[in-house]
Amino acid sequence: MKKIVLLTLLIPVLVFSQTHSIDQYTLQMSGNTTDNDISINTFYNPFDTCNISWKVIKDSIPNQWDFSFCFPNCYLPGVINGYDVFFSNNQTYLNCHMYPNGQAGYGIIQMEITTNGMYKDTVTWTGDVSGISSINEAHILDKSNVNQIYDLSGRKVNVMQNAGVYIIEYKNHYRRKVFLQ
Repeated sequence: MKKIVLLTLLIPVLVFSQTHSIDQYTLQMSGNTTDNDISINTFYNPFDTCNISWKVIKDSIPNQWDFSFCFPNCYLPGVINGYDVFFSNNQTYLNCHMYPNGQAGYGIIQMEITTNGMYKDTVTWTGDVSGISSINEAHILDKSNVNQIYDLSGRKVNVMQNAGVYIIEYKNHYRRKVFLQ
C-alpha cells in the first residue's frame, strides 16, 4: 500500500519535470534619441530538446520606433513570431532591440514563448529613450534617485565637472547618457 501511495506522489513529478528556464523575465534598457538602437538580452536554457514558438503579445511603443529580436537568429524589424528547436543544455541568446529613430519616449514589448506546445512564458522588455542632449537640460533629473555617475571611461565620479559625456545610473538600474558642455 505504501508503494502505491509513493508512486502516486512521484508520477506527477516525473511527468511534469522542468524543460527549460529563462534567466530574466523582465528587462529594462535606456538610451538617448541620438542612439541608433538600444538593446538588452537574456538567455533561454533548455534542459531537454524543446520545440518552441514565440510571438509578440504586446507592443506599446511610440509610433516612430521599430523593434526586432534575436532568438537565436536575428530578425529584421517587423518579424513578430517564429519557431525553432533548441537542444538540451544549449544556452540560447534571447534579445530585443528598440530603434527610437530620433524620438524620445517609453516603450514596452512582450513576447510569449510556448515550449513543447504547453509551457508558456512571457518576457517583457521596457525601453526609455531620453531627449536630453546636454547637462543644461538635466535639471529635470531627480538627483535623489541617482545611484552612481560614471565618466566615459567607466570610472565612478562624484561630480560632473569637466566637459564630456557622463553616464548616470539610477537606483532602478536605468542608465542615461548626458553631455556636460
